[in-house]
Amino acid sequence: MPVEFLMWIPAAVLLLLLVLTLTAGALFSLYRTDWAAGGERALWCAVILLLPVGGALAWLAVLQHRTRCEPVVEDGSPEAAG
Repeated sequence: MPVEFLMWIPAAVLLLLLVLTLTAGALFSLYRTDWAAGGERALWCAVILLLPVGGALAWLAVLQHRTRCEPVVEDGSPEAAG
């Protein structure tokens, strides 16, 4: 086996670890979210698993946009929200 072939193995392993970490982080974020439930959560889970990089980045972008649009509660108590 040529040495040049062996030099790509660490890069491929690192890329695989990055993709797995991004996908796992997006799935963890999906299941911690309150506003995505039922069919919407199942659809996002399928998108993240079928398109690991694109689906995970799309989910994180939607999550950031969604959390930016929510009103900020000053002291964090439910009474202050309404």
